[in-house]
Amino acid sequence: MPNITEQGPIARKLLPIIYVLDTSGSMEGDRIAAVNSAMHETMEVLKDVSNNNPTAELKIGVLQFASGAKWITDTGFVFMEDFFWNDLGTGGLTDFGSALNELNNKLSRSGYLESEVGYKVPVIIFMSDGQPTDDYKTALAKISASNKWFKAATKIAIAIGEDADIGVLEEIVGSNEAVIKAEDLVTLKKLIKVVSVTASMIGSRSKTDSNSTSEIITTVNHEIGGGTQPAGGGTGSPQQPDPDPDPDPWPALPGGSGNPWGNDVWD
Repeated sequence: MPNITEQGPIARKLLPIIYVLDTSGSMEGDRIAAVNSAMHETMEVLKDVSNNNPTAELKIGVLQFASGAKWITDTGFVFMEDFFWNDLGTGGLTDFGSALNELNNKLSRSGYLESEVGYKVPVIIFMSDGQPTDDYKTALAKISASNKWFKAATKIAIAIGEDADIGVLEEIVGSNEAVIKAEDLVTLKKLIKVVSVTASMIGSRSKTDSNSTSEIITTVNHEIGGGTQPAGGGTGSPQQPDPDPDPDPWPALPGGSGNPWGNDVWD
């Protein structure tokens, strides 16, 4: 008779860390160089975070936008051990609406969130140095109304330089507390790493809540110091809390109980 105590390792839930990156013409030169350098370093740190995390395994998604938007990870989210950063170039406009439409297309079980072990609430990190050049409001209204993965996600924005549209970023992430301004390139590089690692560790917990963003911002300010205060002053509406009352959100389907609303809500 088999020993029932001899079981294989428990499958870890998957935690998507999604970067939505402005690669328009205004990012040319030192700005995109700083982003590329920071992302190389950050990916190596996140590999260690994923390997040593008992509850969640990290996957990476990268969506760049300029004149239009396209996924760098165009076959789906990529496991950390399989992901290597390739430097991005710049050129074109700032089509934030196209980026939001692409997010809406892929943040679903029929898109990039198909998995037998289940996904945790996504972490989405936006970076931009300019103003939208397309109809972002229609795209934002659509994804905010219909995509529960986006609404529940932990969303942070890094505003690069003086020309970044703080108001638009606040609209997109749902809180002015969650928009952090990078005044210089040294701060930008530090922010990318600290925000990524902190958000991944907080996001890997069994449950996220409306305090997750505040916790991330507090940690960022502690690690980096001056110059990283929320761009809007730290007030305003909090992000959407995790709507799942189950402390272990979205069990694997089939085989688990499923999310409490049924598969059709999180399709």
